[in-house]
Amino acid sequence: MPEGRLMKRRTLLAAVSMGTATVAGCVGEPNRTGDENAEPKYEDCNMRVLHYRILPEDVKTEVDTAFHGGQYESNEELLWQQVAGPRVEVLGRDGSYYAPQVDVDNGVYTLQFEEITPQYDSTKYLTVSEVPEVPLDISITITDAQGTVLEEIDLTIEERHSDQKVPVASEFGTYIMEITVEDWGSVTEELTLASAPEPILLNIRDDDEAKSSFSVQIRSISDQGAFACPWEQR
Repeated sequence: MPEGRLMKRRTLLAAVSMGTATVAGCVGEPNRTGDENAEPKYEDCNMRVLHYRILPEDVKTEVDTAFHGGQYESNEELLWQQVAGPRVEVLGRDGSYYAPQVDVDNGVYTLQFEEITPQYDSTKYLTVSEVPEVPLDISITITDAQGTVLEEIDLTIEERHSDQKVPVASEFGTYIMEITVEDWGSVTEELTLASAPEPILLNIRDDDEAKSSFSVQIRSISDQGAFACPWEQR
């Protein structure tokens, strides 16, 4: 490898995204009490993962009661039913995921949550989509948050856009990726898999700065922005 290239900073950029997840649980269809023509307080939101931090305060009150007391009960339609649209599959809260369950019995509405690990329909892959030179020897080690090694793979990239793929995981979660480029060194970075579109991309690029090492930046391209919840604009 040319000496000048060794003095450049290498930047690995990973664009992170995912496809549809499948989870257990039932969001529940909105039900009305009283005036059938009454306008609901909130428009529904259609994110696959509805995050607690963006919920309106009175909806948070329902959720908090369900978490702390095991369930939330009301004689009227739940505000949760209004905000959780048909695409909502899980509630994300403090790094964990919960399947919502809404039941109606004799006019009493009950909200409960069960902690789960959402599963994807198939394994998500990391695609090495761009490298600054070929051939390039890369080693990738993937571990879960508990330190269990999931994958150890050695790759030789012989074409700049070879799109070689590395299996990552089939569950939501945070994973540790150690990426080693021969003669350049190793870097370690977290990769969080949550609801987002395909694919997961790893781009290896030179930087013009005169550095003797390279760095890794993992960037999540989420689909959440395209389905912003209506009440967030208020």
